[in-house]
Amino acid sequence: MHVKSSIKDTVFEAHLSERLSFADNGVFRKLLDEMLASKTRHWVLDLSGLSSVDSAGLGMFIIAMENAKKAGLSLVLRSPTEHVRKLIELSKMDKLIRVDD
Repeated sequence: MHVKSSIKDTVFEAHLSERLSFADNGVFRKLLDEMLASKTRHWVLDLSGLSSVDSAGLGMFIIAMENAKKAGLSLVLRSPTEHVRKLIELSKMDKLIRVDD
């Protein structure tokens, strides 16, 4: 997984690309640390460049949601590719985390 992040006002946006899998756990944890340290109120994970995600990757979204909730922040999964959107819907994750087009 590759990550490009930016901060604008109260929004931390991370653009994820390529694949999100168990092997990316360390990189994703660092991203969460950066998001928490940013003191922003809203987190956006832009999934438009993510070609695939495995079950561990879906679990990382849950971890991000739990971290955001614990800190009183909002989390949005934005623009998932068709394949990633299907996995999010199959796992019913879209009932837990807001997903925007």
